[in-house]
Amino acid sequence: MTNKTWLITGCATGFGRALAETALARGDRVAVTDRDGAAVADFAERYPDTALALGVDVTKHDQIVSGIDAAFDHFGKVDVLVNNAGFAVQAAVEEADMARVRAMVDVNFFGTIDVIRTALPRLRAQGSGHIMNFASVGGRVSGPLMALYCASKFAVEGLSDGLAAEVGAFGIKVTTIEPGAFATRFGTSAIMPDNPMAEYEPLREGMQELIGNLPMGQPEDLAEAMLDLADAENPPLKFAGGIDAWKMISDNLDSQRKELEDWKAVSTKANSVAAERA
Repeated sequence: MTNKTWLITGCATGFGRALAETALARGDRVAVTDRDGAAVADFAERYPDTALALGVDVTKHDQIVSGIDAAFDHFGKVDVLVNNAGFAVQAAVEEADMARVRAMVDVNFFGTIDVIRTALPRLRAQGSGHIMNFASVGGRVSGPLMALYCASKFAVEGLSDGLAAEVGAFGIKVTTIEPGAFATRFGTSAIMPDNPMAEYEPLREGMQELIGNLPMGQPEDLAEAMLDLADAENPPLKFAGGIDAWKMISDNLDSQRKELEDWKAVSTKANSVAAERA
């Protein structure tokens, strides 16, 4: 496959770092970005000819503009744009600090929009590109104490689906990445409530036990899979990352289909009444 040129946000740790490492190791070129530019400076030191390290905070429009301009001007093009930057607020809806929730949505959702909007004129001009937006298995399946985080990722799913229909005619592809459980800092870096409510303590204990017993994949494995997506002629609109994500999404779709069928008569009742009146 022809080597690709990437721009990846949130590369200090986790999936972003693993993806940048994997792409650079196979000879691709990567604009490696993070809100803390010093945290990604090592990439440029180790790969001086193929890595461009940039400080980009996705909540700051001017930094997004300068970072995207620098990547395109330095490499001449960007084949794959990866919106990876994000974090989680792990709290019950009732107990969450709303300032933190807004900050999370600002990064996970609005930051993704701003990066895409800024890059699109350049991608349209080159007549190609592949936008990969990190959602989560939580972008398809929500759960207790993760509802707020999942809501931000559901939003990324909806954004990506509609965006794909808008930009396909320009030769631009879109894929939503939906990782399951991987050995990143996601769990330890999630923001917990300052004043947890006792009423939700049983749920909290259950979630901690569940998460603690999950088999964790390695982020490098997902990175390898994402290289396959980048090389694919017809990549998927949605990509479940890991067998656990695949199973959770599959089971959820089966449950949704069953519920839809169970309530079909009531769903169509309004149409039947309207038809009778007509």
